[in-house]
Amino acid sequence: MRVLFFLLLAANLGLGGYAWYASQQINPDAELLRQQLNADKIRVIAPRPMVTARPKPAACLEWGTFGPTDLKAAQSALDALDLGPRVTSKEVAVQVGFWVYVPPLRNKAEVDRKIAELQDLGVRDYFAIETAGASKYAISLGVFRTEDAANNYLEALRQRGVRSARTGVWDHRVMQTAFFIREPDVVLTTKFAELQKRFPGSELKALECP
Repeated sequence: MRVLFFLLLAANLGLGGYAWYASQQINPDAELLRQQLNADKIRVIAPRPMVTARPKPAACLEWGTFGPTDLKAAQSALDALDLGPRVTSKEVAVQVGFWVYVPPLRNKAEVDRKIAELQDLGVRDYFAIETAGASKYAISLGVFRTEDAANNYLEALRQRGVRSARTGVWDHRVMQTAFFIREPDVVLTTKFAELQKRFPGSELKALECP
């Protein structure tokens, strides 16, 4: 009886082990069915596009603007600083709002005499207006975007002895030249502040390089 008991016990243990082993095996068909049943839970994750950081725009100092009469002198002053490729220039459309001028004279002979007087006082930037209209026989001494710039230039002319000039509104759009100095440091900015005083009609502005 004891032998029979142990044989039955061994048989039961073997049957239980086989059942456990079978339960651990994966049925391919059952697994495929399980995945199909869970298909609604599958998410497709698209790769995120790489975002490259935009470079920070370079800082510039704008000096200008200059018309034909004073452009050459401004360019010579820049050349003396020997800044090389750090300096670029650009033609810009300027809405000129004010001008410094000698009021219209009676005839061309008076215009010529006034021009000779201006030359004796060291004034080299002028333009005699000879076209028909209210400004005929006036002498333009400079055009400016702001009233302050026009007044500053008028004051500089008076210090030279020019007494007949005045300022007025000049609503006209012209092409002028602006200079851009890339990445100016404190020393260079100070130099341009001093240089700007030599050109009373010019302005300095800090901005992003064009």
